[in-house]
Amino acid sequence: MHHRLNIATVVEKLQISEATARRLFSELESQNKLIRTHGGVQLAPELESGYSFKVSAAMYTTEKKIIGIAAAKEVRSGDKIFLDSGTTVLKMSDALAERIRRHEIKDITVVTNSISYINNLAEVCNVLLVGGFMRPERLDICGPLAENNLQKYHFNKSFFGADAISLTGELMTTDELTGKINRIAIEHSQKNFLLATSDKFGKTSFVSYQKLNSNFTIFTDFKINKTFCKKLKKIFTGPIIINE
Repeated sequence: MHHRLNIATVVEKLQISEATARRLFSELESQNKLIRTHGGVQLAPELESGYSFKVSAAMYTTEKKIIGIAAAKEVRSGDKIFLDSGTTVLKMSDALAERIRRHEIKDITVVTNSISYINNLAEVCNVLLVGGFMRPERLDICGPLAENNLQKYHFNKSFFGADAISLTGELMTTDELTGKINRIAIEHSQKNFLLATSDKFGKTSFVSYQKLNSNFTIFTDFKINKTFCKKLKKIFTGPIIINE
């Protein structure tokens, strides 16, 4: 079985145009059946067994980068912020690290349950990692100890991803442990920011952990379904920033 295919092979074997092949790739990726890579696609078998940070990080990379750059502009000098362990927030952390390196902002303190920031933010600002149980598949820390530690902090701003955003505006994730961490950070934050690629909207996941409210700002990409966006605006009064 072929686990990786480049676009030239697909065009040749299926006798279709490159544009048609790209549309096929996009459709199959939206169904979580494959991952787009540079010049082709690969199967994503890990998706069948639950969340995988590695798999998620390889999907919608362009959209996540665009969202991350826009969201990083919300951080100001002196901010104390929470960053969750999602892959879109990771892209935001890359952009934030660049802003700090360019001396656009300073004196940033980051509290997180993610272990993925060691190669970017930890080199340029204070990063506090909550203690607890480590989950290799999510590259994060969770559990009662992490929840108790997080209760100590109060944030100017918190940045979250979501595995799904339902038709009723509920933020959803694959497990209760992730939901608990995010709920605590939301309760302890003056402003909350949801960073989510357009494929997450109008879907459901296993655990609902928060209903969108006016204290949230949404960052997404221009591919968001226009019909869903109209419905969302009827129940959500906060800003929706659509990035191209």
